[in-house]
Amino acid sequence: MKRANWLSGLLTLSLGVSRSEGKEQRTRFELVRDGKPYCTIVVPRKVTPSVRLAALELQYHVWAMTGAELPLKKSGEPVSGTRILLGEMQESRSLGFSREELGPQEYLAAFRPDTIVLLGRDWSPSPEAREEQGYSTGGLTLQSARHKIDYWKTVGQPDRSQGEIELPGLFDEQGTCYAAYDFLERFCGVRWYGPHPVNVILPKREDLVIEGCTLQRSPCLKHRDACFGGGWPFMKAQWHQCSPQQAQLYWRRLRLGGLRWAGNHTIHRKTVEEVFNNPVYQAQGPGKGSQLCYTHPVLIQEMAQLARDFFDKEGGLPEGQRAMGDYFALVPDDNANWCRCEKCQALLSKGKDRKTGFFSSGEVSDYWFHFVNEVAKELKKTHPDKYIATLAYWCYAFPPTELSVGDNVSVAPCLHTCYYASHPEMTKNDRAFYEGWLEKTQAPMFAWVYYHHPMEAALIHKWKCFPNFMVHESARAMKGFMEDGIQGIFMCGEPDQLEYYVLMKLWDDPSLEADELMDEFFSLYFQEAAKPMAAFYREIEEIACNPSNYPEYYTGPKEQISWECLGTEKNMKKIAKWIEKAEAKASAKIVKERVETWRQGIWQWMTEGRAQYLEKVGKK
Repeated sequence: MKRANWLSGLLTLSLGVSRSEGKEQRTRFELVRDGKPYCTIVVPRKVTPSVRLAALELQYHVWAMTGAELPLKKSGEPVSGTRILLGEMQESRSLGFSREELGPQEYLAAFRPDTIVLLGRDWSPSPEAREEQGYSTGGLTLQSARHKIDYWKTVGQPDRSQGEIELPGLFDEQGTCYAAYDFLERFCGVRWYGPHPVNVILPKREDLVIEGCTLQRSPCLKHRDACFGGGWPFMKAQWHQCSPQQAQLYWRRLRLGGLRWAGNHTIHRKTVEEVFNNPVYQAQGPGKGSQLCYTHPVLIQEMAQLARDFFDKEGGLPEGQRAMGDYFALVPDDNANWCRCEKCQALLSKGKDRKTGFFSSGEVSDYWFHFVNEVAKELKKTHPDKYIATLAYWCYAFPPTELSVGDNVSVAPCLHTCYYASHPEMTKNDRAFYEGWLEKTQAPMFAWVYYHHPMEAALIHKWKCFPNFMVHESARAMKGFMEDGIQGIFMCGEPDQLEYYVLMKLWDDPSLEADELMDEFFSLYFQEAAKPMAAFYREIEEIACNPSNYPEYYTGPKEQISWECLGTEKNMKKIAKWIEKAEAKASAKIVKERVETWRQGIWQWMTEGRAQYLEKVGKK
C-alpha cells in the first residue's frame, strides 16, 4: 500500500535521484580567460536535436557572460587545449562514458583534467522514429512537440541568425540537453526565471573558471507538463510579453516533458461522430451524440482494439484521442448525460449515496471504472505491459466501492491544489479520494493539478481577482506527491512567474527548499530592490493563504471575496508601501524593468480590480 504524505507536516524524501558527487576529487576547469575562449566544444559528426541545442545554449550563455565565443568542432577534428564533449562519440567512449549505461532521462556531467563530458540518452530522428504516434494531454502530437525556432532571434540576437533549428521534442529523450542546462545552472550561475532575455540571470565576468566532479542524475518527476505560453495576466507581464518561440525554448530550459503519458477527455461529440460512431453502442437518452453505452460488449472490444492498434503502430491515432508511450487514455465527455439503458443504470445506481457536496465525488465511479477495467482486461490479453490511462475526476473522482481496479489501469486524480490554502474542506475531500487511489491502484499513478482558481473565473466573467499566490502550500503538496510515488503531473492553469519557477525546480529535485529558491530569486532578480519586492510578494501570499480571510462557507472564487475579504483597503495599503519602496530603490535599468513588469502585471491589476468592484457596488 502506498502512503499519502502530501499534506503531512514533515517529509522524509526518497527521491530516486542518482548522484555521484563527493568522493571524487574536484577538478578545476577554465572555459574563458581574460575574455578569450580557453576551451572547445566538441560534438558528434551526426548531431541529434538535443546535442545541437545544447551546443548553441553553451555557446550563447558563455558568450553573453564573458564576450568569448567557444569554438565548435566535430568529433575527430584536431582540438588544442581543453574541451567539452557534448553527446556520445569516440572521444567520450574512450574515457569510459556511454549513453548505454544511462537510464531514461538520466544524464551525467563528468570532469577530467582537460575534458568535461556532458552526456545523456538522446532521441535520434530516424524516419521510423518520426512516424511514431502520440497525442499529449494538452493535444500536442509527438511531431508538433518538436518545435522549430530561429535560435539566435529567440535569444535576442537576430543579427546572428542562421535560420530555424528543430528543438528536441518535449517527449523525446534529450539527456545531453539536460546535462548542459544543469551544467550552466550549477557551475556557471545561470538562472532562467522566465523565457524573455529580461528574465535571465547571466553573471558578467572576464574569466569563467569552474570546479566540479562527476554528477549523474535524472529528474525526480518523470512526466512534467506545465507548458504555458504566458497568456494569463500575471505571467504575461512578468514574462515581458514573450514570444511563442521564447516560451518553447524556456520549456526545454526547465526540462519539461519527459516520460510519454497522456490523460484527457477522449470521448466527446467530435470523436463520437468520427471514431465511435457504431449505432449499436450509442448512449440511450439525452447523452446520445456525446456519451456512449459504457456497458456494451461491442464498445469494450472496439476500444481495446483501438488501443492495440496504437501500441502495434498500425494506422494513425485518431484526432482527439490521447495516448503516448505505454499509455492509452480513456476519459468520457464532460457532461452527466449517461446512458439510460438498464445495465448502465444498474451500475450508476451504486453511486446514488456517494455525493460529497464538492465537485469531486464518487457518484459515477462504479459505472466508469467498470468500463475502464473491462477494456483493460481485453488489452492485457495481448499487451500485458501496456496501460489504460484515465482520470479520477468530477463525479468519478473516488475509487469504485466494490471493483478491484486492474493492475494495468493507470489513474490520475484531478486535484484542486489552488484551493489548498483557502478551502480546508475541499482539501480534505481531495485527500480522501487521493489516498483511496494510493491504496487501490497498482499501476503507475499520475496527477492532474488545478491552478485555475481564481483567475479562470475572473477572466470568464470579466473581473479582476486578488492574486492567489501560495508557493509554500504548493511546494509542500508537490513534494508530497513525489514522495508518494506519483510519476508525473499535468498542471491545468497558470500560477505567477515565481511560483511557476519554484514548482518546476521542485519537480526536478524536491530536495530543494522553496524559501531558498525564493530568496535566491529576489536577490538575483531584483538586486537592490530585493527586500521590498520579497515583502510585496510575501504580503500578498500571506493574505491569500490565510483561511480566516475567507467566508466560513467558501464555495469558490467571487469578486466580492477578492475585494471585501482579501484586497481590503487596509491590506491594499500594506501591499502598496512595498511596491513603492521597490520602485524607489531600483536604480539599475534591468532592475527597473523587472520591477515595472511586476507593478503592471500584479499591482496595477489589483488596483484596477478593486476600483472596478467598488464602482460596481456603488462604494467608490
